[in-house]
Amino acid sequence: MTDGIRATAFEVVARLDELPVGSLKAIVLASGEKVCLVHTAAGICALADRCSHRDFPLSAGEVTGDGMVECAWHGAQFDPRTGVMLTGPGGDDVPTYDVRVDHDVITIAPLGATP
Repeated sequence: MTDGIRATAFEVVARLDELPVGSLKAIVLASGEKVCLVHTAAGICALADRCSHRDFPLSAGEVTGDGMVECAWHGAQFDPRTGVMLTGPGGDDVPTYDVRVDHDVITIAPLGATP
């Protein structure tokens, strides 16, 4: 029994050494959510692993020199910190996830979870 206290919703998804700066990694949370884990010079971010233009996995793309995530299919770019689509060819912003790094362990909270 939790007496009204909710356990943490964060789940372990990777170790920091598995994700070098400038790389992307596809992960699937226990909830089934597909997530693109991103390591930029500014830190670790996570966003939905689908380009809003044609649902292509963002994890198949690349991190640009300025730290944006570029879809490999049509070149749409997203800010991994906010999910905002910066350049198209059309589509919407994508959801982002709360990320924590503690002792080189990366954890993510599913969408809608209360951390």
